[in-house]
Amino acid sequence: MRICILGATGLVGRELLHLVPRAWPGSQLELYASRDQDLTVEGRHFAVRGADALDAVDAVGGQLAFVALDDEHSARYVPRLRQLGYKVIDKSNTYRQDPAVPLVVAGVNDGLVEASTDLVANPNCTTIPLALVLAPLRRRHGLRAVTVASYQAISGAGLTTLDQFLLDARIGYQQPDRLGQQLPPGGYVGNTVPHSAKTDETGFSAEERKLMVESCKILAAPDLLVSAQCCRVPVAVGHYEQVWLECERAVDPSEAYNLLVDDREAPFVRAIPGAEGVGLTALACVQDRDRALVGRLRRDPRDPAGRGLCLTVAGDNLRLGAATNAVRVAARWFPAADPTLQAPGMMP
Repeated sequence: MRICILGATGLVGRELLHLVPRAWPGSQLELYASRDQDLTVEGRHFAVRGADALDAVDAVGGQLAFVALDDEHSARYVPRLRQLGYKVIDKSNTYRQDPAVPLVVAGVNDGLVEASTDLVANPNCTTIPLALVLAPLRRRHGLRAVTVASYQAISGAGLTTLDQFLLDARIGYQQPDRLGQQLPPGGYVGNTVPHSAKTDETGFSAEERKLMVESCKILAAPDLLVSAQCCRVPVAVGHYEQVWLECERAVDPSEAYNLLVDDREAPFVRAIPGAEGVGLTALACVQDRDRALVGRLRRDPRDPAGRGLCLTVAGDNLRLGAATNAVRVAARWFPAADPTLQAPGMMP
């Protein structure tokens, strides 16, 4: 099988280089990025071609393509890949709200991916772990409203930004100032920064709108009330979400935990017992990269009817929130050799 990775030199592209051999051993990789270059990942060497090679009349087609580009370049290259015969998983925001394109989280609604489907949109990196937790709760107890506060890792902004953050942190913390006055107040190091890109007339940012609208589409719940506030925190990898739910029916936290710990009801989820959240950290995500971590399940004291829950969700934004979900979705077309990368065929 010939597999194309477009955007192979980025953070998500590099993760795909680890996952694809697990899912489809012996597959032939065709790697593309902004220019011709050599790529070394953990001692393995790859030749990467410039993406414009795909425009050539003799460009080679294949079976499966992963696109990890920005919106502009996805819009340019996804149609070409489909023309070349590839089935495409696109990571960008370009097609997520297109009614003709499934927006899919493996373990939630991957049953939408059929043999005739040739394009699937991969959701935002905060939406994927959230949807994995919300879906079983909605099926069992119904959902009226969801409120989310997200604390997002720097790697979500890309490889260049992450490397700059790590360099700035090494330099900034060399000075023994407990207050951090040596650090720029608008920077990422030692800071919490609003995720404010593309804030619209409502005051919500693009990141917040993605969480709000994508969750409704994935869960097939257009009337679900979702509100979100997002920020960046000085963490390299691992997104963290505090969640308040209003269910349609009363739900006990222990009942919700028993549902989320069931692999059949809540695939790709690891439920952590106890209200303290021991082990439920952003760094725990990089030790369990392909599952959503959920815990701190408590009653919301504002709802005397017992329909409110408070909980915490965390996930590796590069793997579960991007590359792993893309591979699992593609396994609906091409079954994965690794069972942990096989989507189960769930419907919302």
